[in-house]
Amino acid sequence: MNILVATDFTFRSQRAVRRAGILAGQHGGKLVLMHVIDGPDPHEVVPDLREAQRMIVEQIAVVPELHGISCEPLVVGGCPPHAILDAAAAHEADLVVVGAALRATARYSRRTVRSLIRKAPCPVLVVRQPAAGPYRRVVVPVDFSDASARALQTVASLKPLNGTHVTVVHAFEALGKPKLSGFGVAREHIDSYVENWRSSFAEEVETFLGADGLADRDWSRRVEEGPPDKVIVRLTARMPSTLVVMGTHARTGIRKAFLGSVTEDVLIARGADVLVVPPLRSGVSPGWESSAHTVADRVERPALRAVTA
Repeated sequence: MNILVATDFTFRSQRAVRRAGILAGQHGGKLVLMHVIDGPDPHEVVPDLREAQRMIVEQIAVVPELHGISCEPLVVGGCPPHAILDAAAAHEADLVVVGAALRATARYSRRTVRSLIRKAPCPVLVVRQPAAGPYRRVVVPVDFSDASARALQTVASLKPLNGTHVTVVHAFEALGKPKLSGFGVAREHIDSYVENWRSSFAEEVETFLGADGLADRDWSRRVEEGPPDKVIVRLTARMPSTLVVMGTHARTGIRKAFLGSVTEDVLIARGADVLVVPPLRSGVSPGWESSAHTVADRVERPALRAVTA
């Protein structure tokens, strides 16, 4: 597995570098450690390039997780998201690893991450937690879409995740529930109504897994009531060393604004690391993920709230 990890020598990127080293060690992969000098004039940034080259070589030497890993330093000038995307293509990266912004005011960092997860030719791992060791738990939100199928197939094919506890979760909202109380419906009847929805969606989760040949996997299933982003954050807050794997439709513009972006909502909230699996693009190798089957025609009723971007 070829891993490209971006560093700006900050604390947040140090977490990403350590996590990339752990994954490369688990998979016997090759790692490219990249730093981008943001500047319009290449001649003006030459001294910065030389200093960054020195710093990146030093980082490779001092980070314990990189010891024994095939690691190539890369320092370039340019716009960070564009430079990272170009490097990912040039090095045929199977995974891009970046650190998440640790402050709510870090808008520039969030824009870089958003650009990467929408345009990257391979999965993007956004690291937010200290890298203390391999992931022990994986949470996969599903909404019965092709994007969810890609996320599930990615988890099924990831050798570094072998032996981890996988939880498949679907978030739902029972239609009309807020109005029932106003109509004077008894609480026990409302609870029964919600449980009927939960049971129905639990069956759809099994159908969805079976359609991709994953029903026999020893994975936990959870069907939780509530908005998807809130359910995901709440669930992962109780699970240490957790990775969330989410598919994305990579929507932009008016269509994205209308449908919303649960992936970005989850990324903004503090919590677990998030692996974002993009759509397959023409001419791009699947990399980490197996070929996900088309599932749109297998599930009769779509999810009430999407869990993809």
